[in-house]
Amino acid sequence: MRELEKITLNGVRYIVWDELRGTCPQAEGITLLLSSRNGVGADALLVIPHHRPLAIRAYAKDGHEIDVDENARNAASLALEDLTMLSAGGKNGERTVDRIEVRLTDSFCRRLFHTGKSARIAG
Repeated sequence: MRELEKITLNGVRYIVWDELRGTCPQAEGITLLLSSRNGVGADALLVIPHHRPLAIRAYAKDGHEIDVDENARNAASLALEDLTMLSAGGKNGERTVDRIEVRLTDSFCRRLFHTGKSARIAG
């Protein structure tokens, strides 16, 4: 089982992947993870590298790397902090923040890392 955080900040849904707990999937796995139908459902994946936590990378739903904007940096910093008052949702300054813990099954994790043209996405 793999635990992730889903943070909604100012209407944008992020999944935060901390590489301290394992490497990030490739583009096909990211597409599956962010899928609203077959995955967790999010707008972007934020990856926090284990060796340089401030060098955050962001990926779009299609699995391609995108620029990290201020909203994404704020979401990543919230994931790194222990903010228990935000665990059920709340306001942080002027930002609306929702945090949800996501648990991926071992079966789904295998699909994340073994997706490809021959892999079955649904079911």
